[in-house]
Amino acid sequence: MKDEYLKEIEAIVGLDIGNRGLSEMLQYGDLQSAVDELYNSKRVIIITGFCIKDTMTGETDGPIGAVSLANCLMQIGKEVLVVTDEYSKGLVAGCCKGLNINLEIEVVPFNNTDDYCRGIINGFNPTHIVAIERPGRASDGRCYSMRGEDITGFVPNTDTFFHLALELGITRIAIGDGGNEMGMGKIATQLKENISNGHDICAITSTDYLIVAGVSNWGGHGLGAGLSIMSEEMLLHEATEEIAMLKGMVSAGGVDGCSKKNEMTVDGLSLEINLHMFEKIRNVVVNALQREKKEIC
Repeated sequence: MKDEYLKEIEAIVGLDIGNRGLSEMLQYGDLQSAVDELYNSKRVIIITGFCIKDTMTGETDGPIGAVSLANCLMQIGKEVLVVTDEYSKGLVAGCCKGLNINLEIEVVPFNNTDDYCRGIINGFNPTHIVAIERPGRASDGRCYSMRGEDITGFVPNTDTFFHLALELGITRIAIGDGGNEMGMGKIATQLKENISNGHDICAITSTDYLIVAGVSNWGGHGLGAGLSIMSEEMLLHEATEEIAMLKGMVSAGGVDGCSKKNEMTVDGLSLEINLHMFEKIRNVVVNALQREKKEIC
Protein backbone atom coordinates (compact mmCIF):
# COMPACT_ATOMS: atom_id res chain seq x y z
CA MET A 1 0.00 0.00 0.00
CA LYS A 2 2.86 2.40 0.69
CA ASP A 3 3.81 2.19 -2.99
CA GLU A 4 0.35 3.44 -3.99
CA TYR A 5 0.61 6.46 -1.71
CA LEU A 6 4.09 7.30 -2.99
CA LYS A 7 2.81 7.14 -6.57
CA GLU A 8 0.00 9.52 -5.58
CA ILE A 9 2.51 11.94 -4.07
CA GLU A 10 4.66 11.74 -7.21
CA ALA A 11 1.66 12.63 -9.37
CA ILE A 12 0.77 15.65 -7.22
CA VAL A 13 4.36 16.92 -7.13
CA GLY A 14 4.60 16.68 -10.92
CA LEU A 15 1.46 18.68 -11.71
CA ASP A 16 2.50 21.29 -14.28
CA ILE A 17 0.21 24.09 -13.12
CA GLY A 18 2.57 26.72 -14.52
CA ASN A 19 2.49 25.09 -17.98
CA ARG A 20 6.26 24.74 -18.30
CA GLY A 21 5.97 21.67 -20.49
CA LEU A 22 7.84 19.20 -18.32
CA SER A 23 4.90 16.97 -17.39
CA GLU A 24 5.81 14.50 -20.16
CA MET A 25 9.29 14.11 -18.69
CA LEU A 26 8.38 12.84 -15.22
CA GLN A 27 10.75 10.10 -14.09
CA TYR A 28 8.16 7.69 -12.73
CA GLY A 29 9.45 5.76 -9.76
CA ASP A 30 12.34 8.10 -9.00
CA LEU A 31 10.52 9.76 -6.10
CA GLN A 32 9.89 6.40 -4.44
CA SER A 33 13.50 5.36 -5.02
CA ALA A 34 14.73 8.67 -3.60
CA VAL A 35 12.52 8.24 -0.53
CA ASP A 36 13.90 4.73 0.03
CA GLU A 37 17.44 6.07 -0.29
CA LEU A 38 16.88 8.94 2.15
CA TYR A 39 15.08 6.72 4.64
CA ASN A 40 18.23 4.58 4.80
CA SER A 41 20.65 7.51 4.67
CA LYS A 42 22.96 8.68 7.45
CA ARG A 43 24.25 12.11 6.46
CA VAL A 44 22.61 14.31 3.83
CA ILE A 45 23.80 17.50 2.14
CA ILE A 46 21.00 19.61 0.64
CA ILE A 47 21.98 22.29 -1.90
CA THR A 48 19.57 25.10 -2.79
CA GLY A 49 19.33 28.76 -3.80
CA PHE A 50 18.65 30.38 -7.17
CA CYS A 51 19.61 34.04 -7.54
CA ILE A 52 17.43 36.28 -9.75
CA LYS A 53 19.56 38.56 -11.91
CA ASP A 54 17.33 41.66 -11.90
CA THR A 55 17.13 41.82 -8.10
CA MET A 56 20.33 39.98 -7.08
CA THR A 57 18.37 38.15 -4.42
CA GLY A 58 17.34 34.53 -4.08
CA GLU A 59 13.97 33.29 -5.28
CA THR A 60 11.23 31.82 -3.11
CA ASP A 61 11.33 28.41 -4.79
CA GLY A 62 13.90 26.03 -3.35
CA PRO A 63 14.64 27.08 0.24
CA ILE A 64 11.21 26.06 1.55
CA GLY A 65 11.51 22.62 -0.01
CA ALA A 66 15.07 22.26 1.28
CA VAL A 67 14.23 23.21 4.86
CA SER A 68 11.05 21.13 4.81
CA LEU A 69 13.02 18.05 3.74
CA ALA A 70 15.82 18.78 6.21
CA ASN A 71 13.31 19.01 9.05
CA CYS A 72 11.79 15.64 8.14
CA LEU A 73 15.20 14.00 7.88
CA MET A 74 16.33 15.31 11.25
CA GLN A 75 13.18 13.99 12.91
CA ILE A 76 14.17 10.46 11.91
CA GLY A 77 17.71 10.84 13.15
CA LYS A 78 19.61 11.89 10.02
CA GLU A 79 22.43 14.43 10.04
CA VAL A 80 21.74 17.28 7.62
CA LEU A 81 23.83 20.10 6.19
CA VAL A 82 22.25 22.75 3.96
CA VAL A 83 24.51 24.49 1.44
CA THR A 84 23.44 27.71 -0.29
CA ASP A 85 24.98 30.93 -1.62
CA GLU A 86 25.17 34.46 -0.27
CA TYR A 87 22.01 35.49 -2.12
CA SER A 88 19.81 32.83 -0.52
CA LYS A 89 21.36 32.38 2.93
CA GLY A 90 18.86 34.83 4.45
CA LEU A 91 16.00 32.99 2.79
CA VAL A 92 17.10 29.64 4.21
CA ALA A 93 17.48 31.25 7.63
CA GLY A 94 14.00 32.78 7.26
CA CYS A 95 12.55 29.35 6.56
CA CYS A 96 14.28 27.93 9.62
CA LYS A 97 12.81 30.73 11.72
CA GLY A 98 9.36 30.00 10.33
CA LEU A 99 9.70 26.35 11.36
CA ASN A 100 11.45 27.23 14.62
CA ILE A 101 14.34 24.86 13.93
CA ASN A 102 18.10 25.15 13.91
CA LEU A 103 19.92 23.94 10.81
CA GLU A 104 23.60 23.78 9.97
CA ILE A 105 23.96 26.13 6.98
CA GLU A 106 27.06 26.57 4.83
CA VAL A 107 27.51 29.43 2.34
CA VAL A 108 29.43 28.37 -0.74
CA PRO A 109 32.00 30.94 -1.97
CA PHE A 110 32.19 32.10 -5.58
CA ASN A 111 35.95 31.60 -5.76
CA ASN A 112 37.77 28.31 -5.17
CA THR A 113 34.43 26.53 -5.21
CA ASP A 114 35.87 23.16 -6.22
CA ASP A 115 38.18 23.09 -3.21
CA TYR A 116 35.32 24.20 -0.97
CA CYS A 117 33.01 21.43 -2.19
CA ARG A 118 35.70 18.80 -1.75
CA GLY A 119 36.39 20.09 1.76
CA ILE A 120 32.72 19.92 2.71
CA ILE A 121 32.41 16.36 1.44
CA ASN A 122 35.60 15.28 3.21
CA GLY A 123 34.48 16.89 6.46
CA PHE A 124 30.80 15.93 6.51
CA ASN A 125 31.17 12.56 4.75
CA PRO A 126 27.65 12.53 3.24
CA THR A 127 25.91 9.36 2.19
CA HIS A 128 23.51 11.36 0.00
CA ILE A 129 23.47 14.77 -1.72
CA VAL A 130 20.21 16.47 -2.72
CA ALA A 131 19.95 19.50 -5.02
CA ILE A 132 16.68 21.45 -4.93
CA GLU A 133 16.19 24.27 -7.45
CA ARG A 134 19.90 24.95 -7.80
CA PRO A 135 21.32 26.35 -11.08
CA GLY A 136 23.26 23.80 -13.10
CA ARG A 137 25.91 24.29 -15.77
CA ALA A 138 24.82 24.08 -19.42
CA SER A 139 26.83 22.43 -22.20
CA ASP A 140 28.91 25.60 -22.68
CA GLY A 141 29.89 25.60 -19.01
CA ARG A 142 27.68 28.56 -18.14
CA CYS A 143 24.47 28.98 -16.10
CA TYR A 144 21.23 30.40 -17.43
CA SER A 145 17.83 31.46 -16.18
CA MET A 146 14.77 30.00 -17.88
CA ARG A 147 14.60 33.22 -19.92
CA GLY A 148 18.10 32.56 -21.24
CA GLU A 149 19.82 35.19 -19.09
CA ASP A 150 23.47 34.39 -18.39
CA ILE A 151 23.83 34.22 -14.60
CA THR A 152 27.26 32.56 -14.49
CA GLY A 153 28.97 35.64 -13.08
CA PHE A 154 27.38 35.29 -9.67
CA VAL A 155 26.52 31.58 -9.36
CA PRO A 156 29.11 29.44 -7.54
CA ASN A 157 29.60 26.16 -9.40
CA THR A 158 27.96 23.67 -7.04
CA ASP A 159 27.77 21.07 -9.82
CA THR A 160 31.09 20.02 -8.33
CA PHE A 161 29.19 18.35 -5.49
CA PHE A 162 27.50 16.00 -7.95
CA HIS A 163 30.73 15.36 -9.90
CA LEU A 164 32.53 14.38 -6.70
CA ALA A 165 29.55 12.33 -5.54
CA LEU A 166 29.72 10.30 -8.73
CA GLU A 167 33.43 9.65 -8.18
CA LEU A 168 32.94 8.68 -4.54
CA GLY A 169 29.78 6.60 -4.84
CA ILE A 170 27.56 9.09 -2.99
CA THR A 171 23.90 8.92 -4.00
CA ARG A 172 22.64 11.99 -5.90
CA ILE A 173 19.04 13.21 -5.84
CA ALA A 174 17.80 16.29 -7.70
CA ILE A 175 14.60 18.31 -7.88
CA GLY A 176 13.90 20.83 -10.63
CA ASP A 177 11.05 22.39 -12.55
CA GLY A 178 12.62 24.27 -15.46
CA GLY A 179 15.39 22.20 -17.02
CA ASN A 180 18.23 24.52 -16.01
CA GLU A 181 18.80 23.01 -12.57
CA MET A 182 21.41 20.58 -11.26
CA GLY A 183 20.47 17.01 -12.09
CA MET A 184 18.34 17.83 -15.12
CA GLY A 185 21.06 16.40 -17.32
CA LYS A 186 19.37 13.05 -16.74
CA ILE A 187 16.73 14.12 -19.27
CA ALA A 188 18.88 16.54 -21.31
CA THR A 189 17.89 15.14 -24.70
CA GLN A 190 14.18 15.59 -24.00
CA LEU A 191 14.67 19.04 -22.52
CA LYS A 192 16.67 20.35 -25.46
CA GLU A 193 13.91 19.35 -27.86
CA ASN A 194 10.86 20.32 -25.83
CA ILE A 195 11.40 23.47 -23.77
CA SER A 196 11.99 27.07 -24.76
CA ASN A 197 15.72 27.84 -25.09
CA GLY A 198 16.34 24.17 -24.30
CA HIS A 199 19.54 23.79 -26.30
CA ASP A 200 21.03 26.81 -24.52
CA ILE A 201 19.83 26.59 -20.92
CA CYS A 202 19.57 22.84 -20.31
CA ALA A 203 21.75 21.69 -17.42
CA ILE A 204 24.01 18.77 -18.29
CA THR A 205 24.95 17.41 -14.85
CA SER A 206 22.99 14.21 -14.26
CA THR A 207 21.74 12.54 -11.08
CA ASP A 208 20.80 9.11 -9.83
CA TYR A 209 17.21 10.08 -9.06
CA LEU A 210 15.33 13.04 -10.55
CA ILE A 211 12.07 14.51 -9.30
CA VAL A 212 10.58 16.69 -12.04
CA ALA A 213 8.21 18.98 -10.15
CA GLY A 214 5.60 21.57 -11.03
CA VAL A 215 7.34 23.72 -8.41
CA SER A 216 10.57 22.53 -6.81
CA ASN A 217 9.35 23.26 -3.27
CA TRP A 218 6.66 20.64 -3.85
CA GLY A 219 9.37 18.11 -4.59
CA GLY A 220 10.97 18.74 -1.19
CA HIS A 221 7.59 18.35 0.48
CA GLY A 222 6.98 15.20 -1.54
CA LEU A 223 10.16 13.58 -0.27
CA GLY A 224 9.23 14.59 3.28
CA ALA A 225 5.78 13.10 2.79
CA GLY A 226 7.34 9.87 1.56
CA LEU A 227 9.59 9.73 4.62
CA SER A 228 6.50 10.25 6.78
CA ILE A 229 4.82 7.24 5.20
CA MET A 230 7.95 5.11 5.55
CA SER A 231 8.42 6.05 9.21
CA GLU A 232 4.66 5.85 9.92
CA GLU A 233 4.56 9.28 11.55
CA MET A 234 3.71 12.77 10.32
CA LEU A 235 6.99 14.57 9.75
CA LEU A 236 5.69 17.42 7.58
CA HIS A 237 4.90 20.76 9.15
CA GLU A 238 1.51 22.50 9.28
CA ALA A 239 0.12 24.95 6.72
CA THR A 240 0.56 27.82 9.20
CA GLU A 241 4.27 27.06 9.30
CA GLU A 242 4.40 26.95 5.50
CA ILE A 243 3.05 30.52 5.52
CA ALA A 244 5.59 31.50 8.18
CA MET A 245 8.44 30.13 6.06
CA LEU A 246 7.31 32.09 3.02
CA LYS A 247 6.98 35.22 5.14
CA GLY A 248 10.49 34.62 6.44
CA MET A 249 11.87 34.50 2.91
CA VAL A 250 10.00 37.61 1.80
CA SER A 251 11.23 39.47 4.88
CA ALA A 252 14.78 38.45 3.92
CA GLY A 253 14.32 39.96 0.44
CA GLY A 254 13.31 36.84 -1.46
CA VAL A 255 11.47 37.33 -4.74
CA ASP A 256 9.16 35.28 -6.93
CA GLY A 257 11.34 33.82 -9.68
CA CYS A 258 8.72 34.59 -12.34
CA SER A 259 7.35 37.99 -11.33
CA LYS A 260 10.68 39.07 -9.78
CA LYS A 261 8.64 40.76 -7.06
CA ASN A 262 9.14 40.62 -3.31
CA GLU A 263 5.78 39.00 -2.59
CA MET A 264 4.10 35.96 -1.02
CA THR A 265 4.11 33.90 -4.22
CA VAL A 266 6.26 31.16 -5.72
CA ASP A 267 6.94 30.75 -9.45
CA GLY A 268 4.05 33.03 -10.34
CA LEU A 269 1.59 30.99 -8.30
CA SER A 270 -0.42 32.55 -5.48
CA LEU A 271 -0.08 31.70 -1.80
CA GLU A 272 -3.47 30.00 -1.99
CA ILE A 273 -2.39 27.68 -4.82
CA ASN A 274 0.86 26.79 -3.09
CA LEU A 275 -0.94 26.06 0.18
CA HIS A 276 -3.49 23.95 -1.70
CA MET A 277 -0.69 21.86 -3.21
CA PHE A 278 1.05 21.52 0.15
CA GLU A 279 -2.19 20.33 1.75
CA LYS A 280 -2.78 17.84 -1.08
CA ILE A 281 0.64 16.32 -0.45
CA ARG A 282 0.14 16.34 3.32
CA ASN A 283 -3.30 14.77 3.06
CA VAL A 284 -1.84 11.75 1.30
CA VAL A 285 0.22 11.17 4.44
CA VAL A 286 -2.83 11.67 6.66
CA ASN A 287 -4.76 9.06 4.67
CA ALA A 288 -1.84 6.63 4.69
CA LEU A 289 -1.36 6.92 8.45
CA GLN A 290 -5.08 6.53 9.12
CA ARG A 291 -5.18 3.37 7.03
CA GLU A 292 -2.12 2.02 8.81
CA LYS A 293 -3.79 2.66 12.16
CA LYS A 294 -6.98 0.86 11.08
CA GLU A 295 -5.01 -2.16 9.87
CA ILE A 296 -3.21 -2.37 13.22
CA CYS A 297 -6.52 -2.20 15.11
